[in-house]
Amino acid sequence: MTKKLTLLYVFFVIIVSLVPIPKLPFSSAHMFDTDKLLHFFIYLIMTLMFLRVGFLESKKIKRFYMLLVFLIGFIIEIFQGILPTERYFEFADIIANSFGIISGYLICYFILLKINTNSFFFKKKKLF
Repeated sequence: MTKKLTLLYVFFVIIVSLVPIPKLPFSSAHMFDTDKLLHFFIYLIMTLMFLRVGFLESKKIKRFYMLLVFLIGFIIEIFQGILPTERYFEFADIIANSFGIISGYLICYFILLKINTNSFFFKKKKLF
């Protein structure tokens, strides 16, 4: 179920990212623009979903999934610049995507670190 939901989410992001928007104004390159925050959260969620799928399969975080999510965002940006969809390639979008990906990784890492430090090996042992 988790894999299907992740793939559905990716498909939804691709479609929404490439659908034509008439009279789309050229976005400013401000990193705290609403558009950039949206990119950040979309790729944060996508990273968390991919890392969860990978963790369920192998019980460790795979950096391959981070690279895959980055490539999805990068290819979408390339297509926005190439296809006649009245969308624009923006380097600031790639940066916002990357911050979302890194944040998703850090969230997963610290959650797993907390889980692992509460495991059997890190509990205080009684001497008697």
